[in-house]
Amino acid sequence: MSPKARKPRGPARVIADDKVEILPPGRGLVLDWRVLAPTVLLGTVTGFVASLVVGGGGLLRHAVVGILGMLVGQGLVRLTGWRVRTGHALLDEAAMAVLGAILVVLLARFIA
Repeated sequence: MSPKARKPRGPARVIADDKVEILPPGRGLVLDWRVLAPTVLLGTVTGFVASLVVGGGGLLRHAVVGILGMLVGQGLVRLTGWRVRTGHALLDEAAMAVLGAILVVLLARFIA
């Protein structure tokens, strides 16, 4: 038996490109430096601490590794539920970011 061709159930609808919105209506992509600056600063510090453990250097490299480490650390928290508990929220975040940054550096060295 040959497979049957399926017909669409409703009328075919084509939406014009100018009608498609990715962001909520009336809002653009807001870049708030009051939120971004502490993230970059914390990422740079955690990247520096991670470089003390596994080696590396350069301010830009510290910032990139630290920010990626923050993402990896938060991913670990969400996937596994593991947390570093120090009693201070900022130190908890920084510790997980350092662990994530160490994993990022080790993974980059493994790939390269």
